[in-house]
Amino acid sequence: MTQLNANNQPPKSKASFTKKIKSTIYEVNVYFSDTSKETINDKIMRLLKREAAK
Repeated sequence: MTQLNANNQPPKSKASFTKKIKSTIYEVNVYFSDTSKETINDKIMRLLKREAAK
């Protein structure tokens, strides 16, 4: 299923891959916001800090 943005268009930044685990094939679609101000490095560091604080 393709997600649409506010203009009923698919997002510009998209990545996808498939992974087979035993007899099941998973398709993973990743979308990146075109308006985000946070880099992937910022996001990973924020998640790691949050997890370490638990």
